[in-house]
Amino acid sequence: MDQIAGHVTNYHNLREAAQTEPEFNASWYEIHYYKSGGAIEKLRERVVPFVPTYFSGISRGAWETHKALRGQRFDALFSNASVGVFFSRTFRHIPTMIDFDSTPHQIDQMAAYSTGSPDPKPVAQLKWRLSQRMMEAAALLQAWSNWAKDSAIRDYGADPNKVIVNPPGIKLDFWKPAPERAERDASQPRRILFVGGDFRRKGGPVLLEWFRHQAAGAYELHIVTREAVDTAPGVYVYHNMQPNSAELLKLYHQSDLFVLPSLGECFGIATVEAMGAGLPVITSDVGGVADIVDVGGNGFIVPSDNAAELGQAIAGVFADEQRRVAMGIQSRALAEQRFDVRRNAARTFGYLRQLADEHTLPNLKARVERSDEV
Repeated sequence: MDQIAGHVTNYHNLREAAQTEPEFNASWYEIHYYKSGGAIEKLRERVVPFVPTYFSGISRGAWETHKALRGQRFDALFSNASVGVFFSRTFRHIPTMIDFDSTPHQIDQMAAYSTGSPDPKPVAQLKWRLSQRMMEAAALLQAWSNWAKDSAIRDYGADPNKVIVNPPGIKLDFWKPAPERAERDASQPRRILFVGGDFRRKGGPVLLEWFRHQAAGAYELHIVTREAVDTAPGVYVYHNMQPNSAELLKLYHQSDLFVLPSLGECFGIATVEAMGAGLPVITSDVGGVADIVDVGGNGFIVPSDNAAELGQAIAGVFADEQRRVAMGIQSRALAEQRFDVRRNAARTFGYLRQLADEHTLPNLKARVERSDEV
């Protein structure tokens, strides 16, 4: 399992849910792309410092994956590691479910993820071919959204019959609305919450641009991020919030609206957490958010990098307090319907159990038949 961004939270949620599966003997391997003091990292720093860290990162991830697979016997594999593209041969021999929130093609199409000029044509062709082979080798492809599923089929020729949509879930018994909440006086500032480690990619500057043009004291921005953000009256920044923490949940409970106007986004687990906590949500039209937000029901989807459209949506939420409250209730209802980690994880484990059975039962049948012959 990749230890990157929102995948970390999903990994911990799945690992916890797997403990309730008595038939599972699960071995978990964390795939990191940097190891302080590691041999690969030392080689790059001391011998070939001109080589971009991108390549040493790939080498680290591939080596970690190789170690996880080496000398092991598995009935089924489950992976979201991007370096899985180098292990198609293994995936052909062991039934494998690939879990993904986007395809490489989709990431390349988002300017917010761009590192500069596009890949040279031979590199782009190699990346496509490796990804296509991995999808072909896998027994099942689990997409987080219909957006990701459509790309696997359209851009890589994946068999539609083996691509399923099953989003990551959240712990609904933790991410739940505040038990009691005092009504706000109309004169109190409205609290808007933003949660995004990558402040720029998640659209934080767009939200700040809108905020700077609002009347003083009308709103408060509460920003959870790992990046430096200039504070100002009404702007509160939190750098040390941990995922699934009581402190983070408290911020959700103290807020009136969740806003994540991302420039580049694949899914947005923070938005789902906000829904679990009973907040109306506003996101931008990137990635798989169409599977998350019921436009007009529990929130709005606005064009990315458009402070004016974002402001109109925020104003629309706060124009009618009864409607804002109803949107929050609808958010919770949708979270329960679509993003219950226990139900969604059970679905994933069910697929893995089926793959394992299909892989092992024919072998068992063959051994029984040979025994009968003897």
